[in-house]
Amino acid sequence: MRTIFIGDVHGCSVEFRDMLDSVNYIEGSDRLLLTGDAFSRGPDPMGVWDILQETGAEMVLGNHDAKLLEKLQCRVTGQQVIINKPDQRYTLDHLDSVSEIVLAWLTGIPLYILEDTFLLVHAGINPEKGLEGTSREEFIAIRTWPPAEGLEGLRWHDAPIPVHQTIIFGHDAPSGLVVKRRADGSPYLIGLDSGCVYGGHLSAY
Repeated sequence: MRTIFIGDVHGCSVEFRDMLDSVNYIEGSDRLLLTGDAFSRGPDPMGVWDILQETGAEMVLGNHDAKLLEKLQCRVTGQQVIINKPDQRYTLDHLDSVSEIVLAWLTGIPLYILEDTFLLVHAGINPEKGLEGTSREEFIAIRTWPPAEGLEGLRWHDAPIPVHQTIIFGHDAPSGLVVKRRADGSPYLIGLDSGCVYGGHLSAY
């Protein structure tokens, strides 16, 4: 069985399905894991949901997923939904017919998946405190280290990382595809958000 990792899909169902074809994904045989931010900002969140259901893909929670989760909770429980950006309403409206199912699914999505050979997170970990000292906000939104406003600055993974597994993450579209290797050539860190929804492409490992 292969384990296939795919970067931030952001509602890009066509690119998602094309990537599955490109890597020759075999349903029922391959394991599919996503770096998070599956639905928001892109053109077809419902199409992405269909693919997630078809494949049984696993995922870690992204910052956009967390915002969607909050808004779905409000909508399903009849509370006022505060919309900050047009794409948020677009995503909510397109998932309306399955809102309760998506809400239940997102509620169960973990902040990270840790196994013997890899650590999957959306944004990253606190390089000083390690995995167990990383906050929820850092798991879904960390980018620079030391923390800084905006997109510029040294990244969290430019600091020494106290994890021996290969870390696979998304979130950082401005940096594009990132691969850092050990002396023997094996990767110890892979960033898979190559900005598909912003005109880039979808990446997989």
